[in-house]
Amino acid sequence: MSDQGLAVSAPYAALSHRHEELAARGWTVLTPEEFAHDVEGVLHGFGPIIPQFNGQTAFAITRKPGYEDLPYSQSMNGIGPHTEAPVYGPPPRYLALHCLRQATCGGGHTGLVDGIEFLQSLASSEPELREWLDDHPVEFVATAKPGEPDQRRVFEYILTPTDTGDIFRFSYNQFHYGDVNPSKQALEQSQVADSDTPLAQFARLGEAYFVEHNTPVLIPDGCLLIWDNWRMIHARSRYRDPARHLTRYWLG
Repeated sequence: MSDQGLAVSAPYAALSHRHEELAARGWTVLTPEEFAHDVEGVLHGFGPIIPQFNGQTAFAITRKPGYEDLPYSQSMNGIGPHTEAPVYGPPPRYLALHCLRQATCGGGHTGLVDGIEFLQSLASSEPELREWLDDHPVEFVATAKPGEPDQRRVFEYILTPTDTGDIFRFSYNQFHYGDVNPSKQALEQSQVADSDTPLAQFARLGEAYFVEHNTPVLIPDGCLLIWDNWRMIHARSRYRDPARHLTRYWLG
């Protein structure tokens, strides 16, 4: 974590440098001393806290029974690269993870890469694909929890310009299995592996870009990771320590 410039500050210290870091590279990490353990209070300085899929504003990211075979936040499995809640209009602007207890097994990293830079790279490397993405909206589907009947569906472009910034959408689970939170049945059939569609090509290129360029962040206990969800693709590496416990917040 030495490259993150973590600084010990007085309680409720000015966080202008964290805002600058967030704007410059798309993510930042706050130490407990910087927010005096008032997580929601400091988050309001970055944006309003908004409800998540379950209607709650704080979601526990920890192992829960029933998800052992699924790429879901409450399993210990890895989760492929994605932006959060692509079915929302708009998706949360920022995501925050407050680490209550980090895994001690060497896994559980949050990987981050700039999705806008990836998309811009396609203009020169894959101009026909980039043109297709600009012209064709994608259907995003999200089940609140794997196996539940309620779903959100929306057709949106991969890049959506708005008055407050461009919104980039990407989802490994969506592109491979047709759902942001796929069921066990959906996992049995990949829509990408043997497909030559433009969307499948985009998925494979995005995954390769993520593997090559992502920064893996293992959030220290007590610290708070915040990133720009309209810009950054994130993923999670598999872990084996069932005591790992984070709390997730969405910011508007």
